[in-house]
Amino acid sequence: MELKRSLGFWQAYATATGLVVAGSTMVSLGNSFGTIGPAFIVAAFIAMVISIIIALSYAELASIIPGAGMIGDYTLVSMGRFMSIIAVLGGYLVLVAAVGPMETMTASMAVAYLFPSANTLYVAIALLTLFLLINVLGVEVFGSVQLTVVGILMIGTMALGIFGLLDLFTVGTPVTPEFNPAGWSTVFQAFALGLWLFIGIEYVIPLGNEVKKPERTIPKAMIFGLLTIFVVDMLFGYALTRYIGLDALAAADIPQIIGASAMFGERGGIIMALLTMLAAVSTINATFAAVPRMFYGLARQGLLPKIFGYIHPRFRTPAFSIFFVFSLFLLPLFVLDINITLMTTLLMSASVTWLITYIIAQVNVLILRKRYPHIARPFKAPFTPVVQIIGIVACMYMIVTVHPDPQTKWLVFSIAGGFMAVIIVYAIAWLRYKKLPFFTPVMLEELQPLQEPELAPVPKRVPEQVPTKSW
Repeated sequence: MELKRSLGFWQAYATATGLVVAGSTMVSLGNSFGTIGPAFIVAAFIAMVISIIIALSYAELASIIPGAGMIGDYTLVSMGRFMSIIAVLGGYLVLVAAVGPMETMTASMAVAYLFPSANTLYVAIALLTLFLLINVLGVEVFGSVQLTVVGILMIGTMALGIFGLLDLFTVGTPVTPEFNPAGWSTVFQAFALGLWLFIGIEYVIPLGNEVKKPERTIPKAMIFGLLTIFVVDMLFGYALTRYIGLDALAAADIPQIIGASAMFGERGGIIMALLTMLAAVSTINATFAAVPRMFYGLARQGLLPKIFGYIHPRFRTPAFSIFFVFSLFLLPLFVLDINITLMTTLLMSASVTWLITYIIAQVNVLILRKRYPHIARPFKAPFTPVVQIIGIVACMYMIVTVHPDPQTKWLVFSIAGGFMAVIIVYAIAWLRYKKLPFFTPVMLEELQPLQEPELAPVPKRVPEQVPTKSW
C-alpha cells in the first residue's frame, strides 16, 4: 500500500510546528521568563540548537525504518525489546500521564478566562470526551485546516510580541527589566525549561510517507519549525517582561494571558486566551491520535498486552488504546490541585523521561551506522558521530540541571524516577512472562511484517501513521 506523495514543505512545516506549539508550552514560556528573566533567551537558544541535533538523528532513523512505531521500532532493531519498551513508554506514556492533564486544564483555564462562570473541571471533561469520540470514530477534523491553525497561532503570537516590544496598541507603561537578575548559573540550569518549547518536533517523522522528497523536506521542515518557534516565543516572552513583574509572571497559572492583558488590556487577554485554547485543544487531539497508535505498535510486537492492539471493527481505530489515553488524561483531574507549581514540576518530569528517549534515539543512530553500514539512508545526519555525542552529552546535562531550584529539581527526579521504575518493572515482568529475549536486536528484515497497515488514517493534525517500506 503506497500513499500519495502530495504534501510539500509548508504542509510538513505546519504539522511539525503545530504539534510543538501547545497550551502548556505557552504557560511554560511565561513562567520561564518570569523565573529566569530575559536571559532565558540564551537558555532557549541553546536548547533549540540541541533540538536541531536531535531532529537530525530522528530524520536518519526514519529514513531507514519508517512507520508508526517510530522510536520503538528504531530501538527494537538496535538494542532489543527491553530498551524498546523503555524508549516508548518512558517518552510517551509519561507524556500522557504527566502532561496530558496539564494540557487539558490549560485549555479549561483559557475558557474560564473568557467565561468566568465556567467550571474548569466540567470544561475539561467535555473536551476530553469530544476528542475521545473524534478519535474512536476516526473523524478527520484538522486535516484541511492544519496550515491555517498553525498560521493563526504563530502569526498571532508573533504580532502580540512585536506590538508589545514596539509599544503599539498597548495600554500599560513598559518597564525594561534587568536582563539577568538570577545570574548566569541559573541560566545554565534552565536548558530543560527551554527544551520544553521545542520538544516533540519528531512527531512529524511518519509524514515522510506522504511528503515530496521527504529526505530533504522533513529535516528542513523540522529545522525551520524550530527556528520560527524560537523567534516567535522569544519576541512574545520578552514583551511580557516589559509589562508585568517577573515575580508575578513566574507565579501566574496562565502567565501568557495575564501578560497579554497587561500589555493590551482586555482585548489582549481575550486574543491570547483564544490562541491558548486553540493550541491546547489541537495538541490534545494530536496526542489522542498519535500515542494510542504507538501503544498499538508495541502490542503488535508483543511488548504490550494484546488488548492494546484491539482495532474497532467498524472504524478501524485502536479503540482500547484511545480509551486508555483518555483515562490517563481524565483521572488526575479529580485528584490533583493543578496550579503553576504542579504544572512546572510535571512538565519537567516528563522532560527528564523524554530526554532519556532522546538519548536512546541518538545511540540508535550510532549502533545502526555500525551494524548496517551499507543500508540505504535517504537522509544521513551530518558529522556523525560527533553531533550524536554532543547531543547525548547535552541531554545528560539537561537531565542533571533540569530546574534551577534545588527543591523542585529533586521533586522532579523523584517523580520521573518513579515513572521509570514502574516502566522498568513492567518491562522485566512482561518479557519474562512472554519468554522473550531482553537485549537481542530484531533483524531489520524481520521488522517489516509488523508494519502491515491496518489502521484507519489519523487526522492530519498528526502525521499519517501508515508506513511504507522506505522513503
